[in-house]
Amino acid sequence: MSLKEHEYIRQTLERYTNCKLENFCSHVLITNFRQYIKSFSEQTGCDILEGNFRIVNVPELDCTMIDFGIGSPQAALVINGLAYLDNLKSVVMLGMCGGIDDILEVGDFVVPTAAIRGEGTSRHYLPMEFPALPAMSVNLLCIGAVKARKIVPRCGIVYTTDRRLWEFDEDFVDQLRCQRILAIEMELATLFSVAYRYEVPVGSIMLVSDMPLQRRGIKDKKLHEEIYQNHMRIHLDIAMDAVSNLKARWPDIERQLHSEW
Repeated sequence: MSLKEHEYIRQTLERYTNCKLENFCSHVLITNFRQYIKSFSEQTGCDILEGNFRIVNVPELDCTMIDFGIGSPQAALVINGLAYLDNLKSVVMLGMCGGIDDILEVGDFVVPTAAIRGEGTSRHYLPMEFPALPAMSVNLLCIGAVKARKIVPRCGIVYTTDRRLWEFDEDFVDQLRCQRILAIEMELATLFSVAYRYEVPVGSIMLVSDMPLQRRGIKDKKLHEEIYQNHMRIHLDIAMDAVSNLKARWPDIERQLHSEW
């Protein structure tokens, strides 16, 4: 007998993470950086399981972290899989973005309120006229977790692209300058769209890793290393605070979500 859709998706998530589904926690952090999941593992004292994705489960915190790789197809896959977990409550993306608006600086935290669908994956999940939005009840707690560290979160629209190495394409750069966007990255429009399609409560906390439109603003090897040394730990701490707040306030958030879908 052939597999049914839900069986196939659940088995795919299990294969990609090398983790039994019953071991997943209710609140999930997702990232696309090996350094983040390694640091999370060291910080919590829990082991990394590795398939195509990497995963750390921390039952004491009811929190799982998954490193799913880079790009929109991977982002769609991880959300599509998580949507079929029986115990899933929330997903928060910890990623990096290139600052476009000059109000930003390297090391700032952006909590996007929407993403422009400049990639090609989200159209398989929602018609193109649909906006790509996070679950605002989750996003508000992400904003609160940043503010609790006495850091001002930057909120606004980001542009999601599926193109790498665009920084020297003058036509594309001119297009970005006209968009009135805060930042550019490669997954959020897909994450938000697939999450809306499957009613997955999702938010994000993004770290500005470079300012690619400024002179000497593109992230080189030196800046790449400095980002992890100077900003990764606080990024992870903010995320864990957000998860703690989500757990504490989940009954209220769950009621609010009914008006968001």
